[in-house]
Amino acid sequence: MRFVLIAVAAAVLFAGQAHAQGRGRPDTSGGSQQAKGEDPQKRMAREEAAAKAAMKNVPDSKEKYDPWKIGK
Repeated sequence: MRFVLIAVAAAVLFAGQAHAQGRGRPDTSGGSQQAKGEDPQKRMAREEAAAKAAMKNVPDSKEKYDPWKIGK
């Protein structure tokens, strides 16, 4: 019984490593296909606009950040 449990645990461990390394199912999403044909300048402008929009959601800090401060 112990041998079977160890064998199953090893199989799960190796299967997880193979999947993490990209040896699992291939990516079938069409998103990467569409991005390859896109104009690089348009893509860069779209990404910069998304970054600026995301920065608007970050609140301003009320106090100055002190990296040497210990505790609160």
